[in-house]
Amino acid sequence: MKIDERIKKELESESEQLDKILAQEPGLFNQVTSIFKGSLKGWVIMVNIAVMIFTVLMFWSGYEFFMASSTDDRIFWGVIALAAIKGQVSLKEWLFSEMRRNSLMREIKRLELSIEHLEQKIET
Repeated sequence: MKIDERIKKELESESEQLDKILAQEPGLFNQVTSIFKGSLKGWVIMVNIAVMIFTVLMFWSGYEFFMASSTDDRIFWGVIALAAIKGQVSLKEWLFSEMRRNSLMREIKRLELSIEHLEQKIET
């Protein structure tokens, strides 16, 4: 068997294994709900409440910005809207980093189990 054929065969088998692993991964909604079950459950709830508050503030200040008649009012409401957007984005980024952390911990646990399984195979 030529080296090119062997490499192609190995890549195909690795691709199949990767497809199986990715099929086991939870979807986005399952990942979102999983962060409510972790040790930071209280923080996640508090951050989601804050995201809702920033969202309401963002839309309200955006409305006031477009309805303002003077330049000073537009500047005021524009700054408030930008601050609300920044706060909302920052908090959502924290939530997504929490989801990534959970996913990473799941992968580390998988690797630990694989290593333990390989150690048992070597010992026997």
